[in-house]
Amino acid sequence: MQRVRGVSVLTVRKRAPLLAACAVLIAGCARQLPLALPANTSAQVFQLGGAHYTLDPASAGYRSLDQWVSNNRSGWSWGHYYATPPAKGVLVRAGNLNLQFFDSTVLAHTPQGDYRKSVPPSEYAFLVRNAGGT
Repeated sequence: MQRVRGVSVLTVRKRAPLLAACAVLIAGCARQLPLALPANTSAQVFQLGGAHYTLDPASAGYRSLDQWVSNNRSGWSWGHYYATPPAKGVLVRAGNLNLQFFDSTVLAHTPQGDYRKSVPPSEYAFLVRNAGGT
């Protein structure tokens, strides 16, 4: 039987499917986060390098944000963003909710840690205001 560095090639071949399945499961682990906008609390929106504004609970922007949060409680990955977040994008803060949107990524900063999710920029375009304030 052929051996590579003291390990039987047959043993490696037998365990390869199990190792591959474990790798897929670990890579595919996605968490559900208890994200929510606090009731009757305005959301602060900071466009890094740009505007800062408030979304009041009665506004259309707030309702869009509330809908986005409701639709995006699942699919978060932990520990996949190791660098300091870039100084770009859009920050949203409301109570314990702390999100940073940039490029095709959103980071959720929670008491349990930081989580990452891939999202197309079109999903958070409603948060971006141009220089005219719209």
